[in-house]
Amino acid sequence: MSATSTHTGTNWGRFGPDDERGMLNLLTPEVVLQAARVPTTGKVYSLALPIQRGGIPYFDYRGAPTRLPLAHQSDGGQFVAYGAPDHLGANEDVLIMASHNETHMDALSHVFSERKMYNGIPAEAVGAQHGATKLGIEKVGWIVGRAIMLDMVRFYGADQRLEGATVIGAADLEECARRQGVEVRDRDILLVRTGWIDWFLAQDVHGPADFAMADYAQPGLGTDAARFMDDHDITAVGADNSAVEALGTEAHGFLAGHVELLVKRGIHLVEHLMLKEMADDECYECLFVVAPLPVVGAAGSPVNPIAIG
Repeated sequence: MSATSTHTGTNWGRFGPDDERGMLNLLTPEVVLQAARVPTTGKVYSLALPIQRGGIPYFDYRGAPTRLPLAHQSDGGQFVAYGAPDHLGANEDVLIMASHNETHMDALSHVFSERKMYNGIPAEAVGAQHGATKLGIEKVGWIVGRAIMLDMVRFYGADQRLEGATVIGAADLEECARRQGVEVRDRDILLVRTGWIDWFLAQDVHGPADFAMADYAQPGLGTDAARFMDDHDITAVGADNSAVEALGTEAHGFLAGHVELLVKRGIHLVEHLMLKEMADDECYECLFVVAPLPVVGAAGSPVNPIAIG
């Protein structure tokens, strides 16, 4: 148990009344340098889903990510006005996507409870025109540190994924780490594999009309898992499901896990991670690097997390 953690169920005020980075404040230069010494193989893992219209998970109201052509080789003479000859051109795209589709990171402004966001900032700090005037995704900057990957699929002895809305608690995380022989250190980043994304990608899903989160129930963290974060001063959490927390269970209530982690503790969440290759390699600790797009006022951002084993 960390000597610096408050263990009161909230980190409000821990880093000052004006703090907007939450537990990322603990990723100091010294912590980053220590994390840089973790890799032993040098193998690099990209943990992101492909960004495409079909075959990836998204909730209906967010819509499928879309790529549209902006400039194309068939548009003859498109750059003549800029001094280009007819044989010279460029291909460019317009990307249309929700901030919380794909593999993405939640800003601390993503969720509010009792009209309050992290550090007691009122929900009204987010508006339609300016977005998040506090706790926007641009305040993250970067996340770099030592990450541990807990393979709950192997821990539970599951074939491919944890079934239904299996809830993972603090004791499960502790025991999984013990069995894997992984030391959990203060200020670690936690990555949790449930197998859900691997199961989904194995389905015969091709176009956006074929998928509407039909299997809404998803395994993930329960609210009790917050005790694990407190005990180890976990700085960020990622998982291979759609919400980090379990979905489709009435036991915890709507977004209860987000309230515990994002709102109360200031722990950023990264969702839809691709962790199977790491699991196959038994790569249980790594240097983890991820940065959101610095979209001012946004409540989240697509990301391409990198793990170096």
